[in-house]
Amino acid sequence: MKRLFLQLIAPAFLVLLWGACANIRTPSGGPKDKRPPKLVSSKPAANQINYKSLSVELTFNETIKLNNPKEEIIISPSPAKDIEFTTKGNKVLILPKTPWKDSTTYSILFREGVQDITESNSPTNLKLAFSTGPWIDSLMLSGNAFDLIAGQPKEKITVAVYSADTFDIFNDTPSYFTKTDKRGNFVLENIRAGQYKIYAFEDKNKNLKVESRAEMYGFLTRPIDLKANIDTLNLGLVRLDSKPLKLSTIRNIGNVTRLRFSKYITNYTIHSTPEVISAFNDNETEITLWNPDGPDSTEIRLTAADSLDNSLDTTFYIKHTSIKPVIEKFISTLGNPIVNPENSRLVTQLKFSKPLSTITLDSLYIQLDSTSRFPITQEDFIYNTQRKQISISKELNKKLFGAEQDPRLTLIAKRSFVISMDSDTSKAMSAPITILWPEENGTLSLQVNTKQKGYIIQLLDNSTRKVVAEIINANKLTARNIPPAEYQIRIIIDSNQNKKWDAGNIIKGIEPEKIFYYHTPEGTATFPIRANWEVGPLQIQF
Repeated sequence: MKRLFLQLIAPAFLVLLWGACANIRTPSGGPKDKRPPKLVSSKPAANQINYKSLSVELTFNETIKLNNPKEEIIISPSPAKDIEFTTKGNKVLILPKTPWKDSTTYSILFREGVQDITESNSPTNLKLAFSTGPWIDSLMLSGNAFDLIAGQPKEKITVAVYSADTFDIFNDTPSYFTKTDKRGNFVLENIRAGQYKIYAFEDKNKNLKVESRAEMYGFLTRPIDLKANIDTLNLGLVRLDSKPLKLSTIRNIGNVTRLRFSKYITNYTIHSTPEVISAFNDNETEITLWNPDGPDSTEIRLTAADSLDNSLDTTFYIKHTSIKPVIEKFISTLGNPIVNPENSRLVTQLKFSKPLSTITLDSLYIQLDSTSRFPITQEDFIYNTQRKQISISKELNKKLFGAEQDPRLTLIAKRSFVISMDSDTSKAMSAPITILWPEENGTLSLQVNTKQKGYIIQLLDNSTRKVVAEIINANKLTARNIPPAEYQIRIIIDSNQNKKWDAGNIIKGIEPEKIFYYHTPEGTATFPIRANWEVGPLQIQF
């Protein structure tokens, strides 16, 4: 078997300039002007102290235009009110509607906000700092912001620094802020020494405030004690709605009741007499309840929780109505049944569009040939009513997968295998069972060296994001018969040792549990597993 050796390295991020689009017609003819405009002078001068004028003026060596200045030109700290940006010939004028604060260092980062009029070239890394007091603050914070779940850098993320005194992340604007580049890198300069809290968020509505329902965000729990420059800040962003969980609507239609929540929920329980059947809809902000044989009015006790463990506990009544519900089509699938010959275990997941009232196990079996079949028994499956799915895990005879054996297996469900809550009858179905033969698949092995007490290491299929193999608090993993594809290795630091990833809580100041990704020597986050190849053993240290 061929062997492919990789090693764990940290990704390197490069700072790239942002591109911009021209919105003014430029003169035609002549050679293309690739030279960016140069700053000739400014009022105030760079790093000038005791600046008392209201306006800021910059003079360039050629005619200038503005490009989305309110988005591209970043002034930190942000003035109390809007700023007017104007240009005339080779001059740019910045005029705040209120005076600059006294004894404050301001940093203006121009990015792509100023361009020449011919080819839309922007000055490289143009920045102006000045102070309204007798000194210039000179400390710096820098680092990287990235999608924590995907492990990818995030561009145009607002990175905001707040004084470590009492503040409200959802209502207060930051003391300093900037935005990330294409590699997710950020730099905050001219900061005063002190203690700060740092947050990163998308800021889609450009109000310098976190909008938890729609925007990704990340933060560090511990305050930053800024006494010297810090360049190692890493901010993992997640998209989680931290607003309170509420039951928004209750709609009764015939003998069916639909509940809608203010956000996605991860789990729920329902208690009632008589018992009613319930299940998630396709969108997990909704639950449907079926009460076909109960009284006209039934008391329901509902508890639910979201991904941040915000909980809801409420009681309400459902009732029958004269409105006839629309009977939706019943859909069922057998999933993608797979057998790993190493352990001879068949696994698959059957999914249904409605909860089931009847399951006939005699109608579900594995067909070997015209005369041989293997039944699925009660011990082989788990039915999840809320998720409307059946998980199958059945151990087969290992003799089927000997050196000279090549069985052709099919999972078969006869007609009426299941009946839905609406009395729908399932159609006859069949699905070929894939056997993961060693010569057609690959092997991954790794060894872990860490001082972390709790961790989870997962092998992910890069295209489906499905977890193919996993170890929890173990120092070795050997995954055999892995189908050829591109894969990733994800490392979760399980800080509370509950054997799952926790999203944290921005309201309570709890960070999401950290996630890292393996990178190849070439710096890529994915690597191939090929037929009859072994990847590893990888030495993973964290």
